[in-house]
Amino acid sequence: MGSMTILKIIIFSIMSGYATFLANKMIAVYHDGLRPILPEFMNGHMSRGELAAISFSISIGFITGFALPITIATGVIVVHIILLTDDIIGVSIKNTVLAVLIGALWGAIVPITLDAIVSLFAKLPVNFLDVLADVGDPIVYAFVAFPAIAVAIQFGKKQGIITFVFSLLARVFIQFVNPVKLNGIEVSLSPEGIAMLAGMICLLFFASRDRTAAGDDTTSSMFEENAKRIRGNMKYLIPMGMIIAVAASYYWIAGEPIAASLIGKKEYMSAALVAFVQALAFLPLIITTSLVSGVYGTNGWCDWLIGLGYISGNPFIGGALGAAGMAVEVTSLGKIGKFLNRFSSLKLAGDNIRTAMVQILEIALLIGGVNAGNKIWEGTGLFAVVGLYILNEVLGRPVMRMAAAPLAAILVGILANILAVFGIIF
Repeated sequence: MGSMTILKIIIFSIMSGYATFLANKMIAVYHDGLRPILPEFMNGHMSRGELAAISFSISIGFITGFALPITIATGVIVVHIILLTDDIIGVSIKNTVLAVLIGALWGAIVPITLDAIVSLFAKLPVNFLDVLADVGDPIVYAFVAFPAIAVAIQFGKKQGIITFVFSLLARVFIQFVNPVKLNGIEVSLSPEGIAMLAGMICLLFFASRDRTAAGDDTTSSMFEENAKRIRGNMKYLIPMGMIIAVAASYYWIAGEPIAASLIGKKEYMSAALVAFVQALAFLPLIITTSLVSGVYGTNGWCDWLIGLGYISGNPFIGGALGAAGMAVEVTSLGKIGKFLNRFSSLKLAGDNIRTAMVQILEIALLIGGVNAGNKIWEGTGLFAVVGLYILNEVLGRPVMRMAAAPLAAILVGILANILAVFGIIF
């Protein structure tokens, strides 16, 4: 076991143990749906067993049916596997020391298990791990369309088409001029990153002109008390921001499939841009649930702390940026809540960005899963992935839609290896 592997295990163990501590002390949890429920437990209106059952039921699907297949397919750990499990452990176990120890153990197990899976796949008769990396290929190119979709949802088809055309032209232009020279140095700009940036500019422009959904700047005394509670816990939250950014500086984690696919392709700056947009998309939800509950998000404004780690390229710089980023979040919590209340069009834009991202991911991962299945086992693999995907729909989606095709491709690879061992095919 190399020194870098040992370091990886240590960092994930620290991250997981500390996140479990935050959940156990009701300082921060990762699942946005769990946060508003916590006051019921904190006020004595809900038992720990009931809270544990809720945490498990709303998280297990994201862990096994979403994060796990994407992690195996890309080789990049999607943080849901770590942080959602930490929520469950933290709220389930009363003894803080025991909870933290179990959380730290889980953090060590995850990278060890992932490395073991990679090593196992390499020894199989049909090594389909490299093919699984192709699952994320459509995401890399398709995700840049989400601003146009979000604009169309919120502001109408005309504005959506304008945004789409603007993004398309930006992408084509960058492809035409690449590489550009800066001070005599050739630099290749990311067509996808620039196209997404162009789309986001359009979205923010339309949102700033929308005066139909303006709110007021009043904030209830309850929200003020909850914001004060979170600020009082800032000394506990800052280390979490640092730990997350350090792990991201090594490109070991991602907040969702888009960034995981980009990191797998070594498109680090594009992954950082996606992480920052994710923060914009989830900021209203996280701010609102935090002010309602007095409990913050484990990773702050979704993934921007991860993005800070990506752009740092250095664990020391990344750690400092992550700590500073978390401090900025907590100190500005009340002001941002009031701002979102006054400009609710921007708040609604966040909801629509999330909706657009999910729609694109569902289609892109379906295409990627079908392509991967067909490469693993031509013809039969395509049939199996499409068939399993539709069966999942008919059966009420026991597996999340966006994870169904990647998981089906993994099953095709496993079946191909079983048959290869018995000499039936391949």
